[in-house]
Amino acid sequence: MSELGPVAADEIDALAALMRDTIEPLGYYNARARRAELDKYTAARLRALVADDPDAALVARDDSGLLGFCVSRFDDGTIWLSWFGTAPRARRRGIGGALLTALAATLPARDAHKIWCDSRVDNVESCAALERAGYRRIATLTNHWFGQDYYLWEWTPEATPTG
Repeated sequence: MSELGPVAADEIDALAALMRDTIEPLGYYNARARRAELDKYTAARLRALVADDPDAALVARDDSGLLGFCVSRFDDGTIWLSWFGTAPRARRRGIGGALLTALAATLPARDAHKIWCDSRVDNVESCAALERAGYRRIATLTNHWFGQDYYLWEWTPEATPTG
């Protein structure tokens, strides 16, 4: 059984490590994109993000440590979902979907009306998780960030999860 909630101060280093371990091996991103993303989610930057908005980093945890994460930021009345992921030992247990549901629950407290994000077009796992959580694909951006193709997604409170 896992517990979900905002990351605790003493979990920030573990969160940065889990994000690094998730991002580094991803074949969906070119080397430049991976480097840029890793630079954004150091322990110091995550501490600053959470100091400004405690709901910006949600985690799933159990007695053995962090199982998954969902990192976001307030963006002019919306929430930008930066990253979500699950530790390899915890995959296929619904943790990613639970974190996306927990993120949606933060909207009222953050004075936001929707969530938006992107995914690489070939990241079928992320696309499937977003669709199951009720996200709707709203655009395709070709040759965009780092010269790669992306989908843009949105979730609104009116959205109904399909799975």
